[in-house]
Amino acid sequence: MKKLYAILALALISLWNAIYLTISAFNYKAWDTSALFCDVSATFSCSSLFSYPFAWIFGIPFPAIAMVVYPIIALIALLGVLGKCKKAFHVILALAIGGIMFNSYIIYNEYLVGIYCLACLACSVAITTIAVISAIWVKQKTLS
Repeated sequence: MKKLYAILALALISLWNAIYLTISAFNYKAWDTSALFCDVSATFSCSSLFSYPFAWIFGIPFPAIAMVVYPIIALIALLGVLGKCKKAFHVILALAIGGIMFNSYIIYNEYLVGIYCLACLACSVAITTIAVISAIWVKQKTLS
């Protein structure tokens, strides 16, 4: 049960982060180049990434995709806490693996351009932690 609360907390914090980055990306596209809290240098600059084509997928900034995934993870975790979803960890694990794959694509492109988003890296740590928590639970239940 505590694991689901941890996943719920990580998903909600990451959702806030994704909302902030999505709003910032749209502001950047509207020529608002104000510094973000995660713009600490030329190498670690979230706002600089929004000028690259890989940061926009079908006309939306990549953090907007996280704005869809994290609420789903949070909802499934909440349903698991309430006992309404018996396979919550299995579903969360599948979503988290998809999130890790997507984040890997973004991080790879960040590596190619030499600019990193600290807020995005924090989300990568969060989704990886969610995946590990879920995988541990699934593995424990499979062995017992």
